[in-house]
Amino acid sequence: MAAEVRMTVEEYLQLIEATASNVKRVGKAARTIQRETRPVRRKTGKAVKGMAAALRKANKMARKKNGSFKKGYDQARVMRMAHKIRRKGR
Repeated sequence: MAAEVRMTVEEYLQLIEATASNVKRVGKAARTIQRETRPVRRKTGKAVKGMAAALRKANKMARKKNGSFKKGYDQARVMRMAHKIRRKGR
């Protein structure tokens, strides 16, 4: 069985004030309260780093001067080539 925790009125009010400082109202008539949060930053993995250069190289091989694909090439093939180039570049 869990232990019972009690708070004094002063402790409760202090807790409420601390929570309210982190909360921001959206508008005067708005009823919802929204917390301020920072955008999530994700770390890039090893695979992503060389992919831009590999895609440039693969596109150069697969496209004509006017920008259309050469015979036998499509976007799926370009991506497969780019992944292959990236893996070889290690």
